[in-house]
Amino acid sequence: MIYVLPPHIASQIAAGEVIQRPASVIKELMENAVDSGADRIDVVLTDGGATLMQVTDNGCGMGPEDALLAFERHATSKIRGVEDLQKVQTLGFRGEALASIASIAHVRLRTRRKEDETGTEVTIAGSAVTSQEDVVWEQGSDFSVRNLFYNVPARRRFLKSASVELKHILEEFHRVVLCHPEITFTLTHNGSTVYHLPAYENLRARITGTLGKEWNAQLLDISVNTSIVKIRGYVSRPRDSYKKGGSRYFFVNGRYFKSPFLHKAVMNAYGKLLPQNRLPSYFIYMETDPAIIDVNIHPTKTEVKFEDESVVFQMLQAVIRETLGKFALGPSIDFEIGAMQHHIPVPPAPGEHVPPPRMKYDPLFNPFRETGDEAEQTPGQIYDSISGQDSVSDLYAHEPAGTYQTPVIPLRKKYLATPVASGLLIIHKQRALERIFYEQILPRFKDRKPVPERLYFPVALNLQPFQAILLEQSRDILLRLGFETDENLAVTSVPPKHPTDEPSILASVREIISGQGEESRETPYGERLAALLARRMADAEQSSPDPSNRSLADRLFACREPSCAPDGRPCTTIITFEQIDKLFT
Repeated sequence: MIYVLPPHIASQIAAGEVIQRPASVIKELMENAVDSGADRIDVVLTDGGATLMQVTDNGCGMGPEDALLAFERHATSKIRGVEDLQKVQTLGFRGEALASIASIAHVRLRTRRKEDETGTEVTIAGSAVTSQEDVVWEQGSDFSVRNLFYNVPARRRFLKSASVELKHILEEFHRVVLCHPEITFTLTHNGSTVYHLPAYENLRARITGTLGKEWNAQLLDISVNTSIVKIRGYVSRPRDSYKKGGSRYFFVNGRYFKSPFLHKAVMNAYGKLLPQNRLPSYFIYMETDPAIIDVNIHPTKTEVKFEDESVVFQMLQAVIRETLGKFALGPSIDFEIGAMQHHIPVPPAPGEHVPPPRMKYDPLFNPFRETGDEAEQTPGQIYDSISGQDSVSDLYAHEPAGTYQTPVIPLRKKYLATPVASGLLIIHKQRALERIFYEQILPRFKDRKPVPERLYFPVALNLQPFQAILLEQSRDILLRLGFETDENLAVTSVPPKHPTDEPSILASVREIISGQGEESRETPYGERLAALLARRMADAEQSSPDPSNRSLADRLFACREPSCAPDGRPCTTIITFEQIDKLFT
C-alpha cells in the first residue's frame, strides 16, 4: 500500500535537505539578512547553536502578513515566473529555508518595516504557529531559533560537540562576511564576543580583519575584466602555502560556491611553484551575467554551473599565472637525487693540454654468463615466488644476500614503487612513516597517562578569537594528551616524544582544537596521542634528508598492520598487470 505522508512528517524529511546542522541555519538566516538590505548583522550563539541561534539585522523588515507567509514552503518574494530563474541575484530565492527551520525547531520572529508604527512577533514550533502579536521593535528582523531538532531525536543525536558545531558555523560565517565588506558583522558565543567586524572599504581589509593581519603580506592581487566574466581577488605566494588548513574561497555575484573544476585551474596556474603536498590559499571573486550561470542545482546552493566553464577555467588560470610571473615567483631549482652529480665543464687555460676521454670497462665481463646465486634465481623467479600471497607484507620481496634486489623507486618525493608478482606496489611515504612510528610508540602510551615535558620557552599560539574559544573548550583534551597551556594561551609543556619545534607544536594544538578526528572520540587517549605523535614525527622525517627507500619499505612491512595508517587511510596499493595492460590497448 502507498500512503501520502502527513504534512508534518514530509516537512521534516524535506528539512533534512536544507538543514543538516546548526551551521545550515546560520547560513540561511545570514543570507536572508543580506538580501534584506541590512548594513548590520548580529549573530548570537549558545552551545554551538544547539541551544540558541539568533540573527538580527536592520534590513527592510516585514509586515504582519508577510511575517506569516515567510514560513510557508516555497513562499518567496524573489521569484514571480520561470524567467526570473534566469536572472537570480539574491542569495535565497526558493522559499525553503524558513519553512524547513520552523519544522524542526522553536522559532521566534520579530520584525518591523520602516513605514509601520509597530512590529510583529510570530512564534512557531514544528511548523505550527503558536502565536502572533504586535510588539515594539526596531526596523529590521530578528530570528531566534532554539532547540534545533527537538522533534527529530535521531538527527539531534548526531550533532557533534559544541566546539565542532561552532567550527562549522564559523565556516559559514566566513563565507558570508568575506563577500560583503560593506556590512558590519558581530558574532557572540556563550556571551563572549568572537567577532566584531566593522564595515570595510575593500575586500583585502575584510579578509585581514576576519582571518588575521598576517594575511596582508601573503596575498597577491589578481584582476581581469572580460565580456564574459570579471575576476578579481587574491592568491597566496607559493611560500605561504599550507599542508593542512589555509583558506580557499570562490564567489560569484556575491555568492560562495565550491568548484573542484576551478580549483584545478588554480593548481595548474601554480604548476611546480608549490612545495610538495601543499596547497595555496585564494579568495576569488567573479562577476558575470546571472543568465549564464545556474545556482539552482543543489539544495544548499553551494554549487554553480557556468554556461561555458572551460572559458572561465582558462581565464582564471591565465590571470593567476600572470600575477605569479609579475612578482617574479619563478620555479625554484629542484635538486633531485643525482642532480648534482653531473660534471660542470670548465674551459681549459690557454695552452693547456686536455687528454681525450677514456672509457673504463672490464674486458672479461660476459653479460650472458650466469654465476653463483644469479644462476639459481632470476628476477622473474623472484616475482613468481611472491605471487598468490594473501597479505601486503607478503607481496614485498626480501631476497637473500647475493640475489637480485627488487628495486624501490621514489616517485615525486611522495610515493615509492616496487614490482611485485601481481603488478606494481605503490607505498605512500607519509602514511607509511605514520604507521611505523605509531607502532613504535603505542606501547608507551596505551595504558598510561602521558607525563608532560616542560618546554624551555613557551610557544605562543597567536590564535584568532574563535580559535581561543575552541582552545578553552579543548583544555581538558589537551591536558589528557599531554599539552599544558598558560593564561596567555601559550604552550608550556608537550607529551613525551613530541617534537619541540614551534611548527610541530602549533600543528598538533590546532589539530586538536579544530576537532579533527572528532568522529573517533571513543578512541582511547593513548591511541589518539600515539597517532598524533606519529604524524608529527613523520612530518619531521619527511622534511629531513630522505631515508633509504628500501629501509623505509622494510620498516613498513615489519609492522603489525602495514596496509593502513593509524587513522585507517591506506598506506599501499597495487596497480595490477591487468590495469597496466588496459592502458596499452
